[in-house]
Amino acid sequence: MTVRGERQRIVKENDEKKIKLMIRRLKCERCGKLHHELPDCIVPYKRYSAGTIEDIIEGKDAGIVCEIGTIRRIRQWWKIALEYYLDILKTLAEKHQIQFYEPRSFKEIIRAVVNSNNWICSKIICTRSELATG
Repeated sequence: MTVRGERQRIVKENDEKKIKLMIRRLKCERCGKLHHELPDCIVPYKRYSAGTIEDIIEGKDAGIVCEIGTIRRIRQWWKIALEYYLDILKTLAEKHQIQFYEPRSFKEIIRAVVNSNNWICSKIICTRSELATG
């Protein structure tokens, strides 16, 4: 991969603090596609940090400055996506003889799914209109 530049990414923390990160854009020599090098503190297509999302999922959202609807959508997304993500981990473990820690941490699950190129856009999994009706 070769570096093709960088882009700014803003991530929200628990206390409504916004962090500006510069994300490297990399071009794959084999497939010609651009990829973004994401640190562990970022979840693709999410505005909140991985730590904040993990706190929401685990029910530790008392100190999080975030709308109730956003908390509900994050929990719904995780409820729907978790089974798919665990299936990916199972496949990776069998295919590459990898052992994952038990219990699997949120960041470990996200990192494995993203790095294996199995991440799908969250809008495909769950949209706001689906949550409002069901």
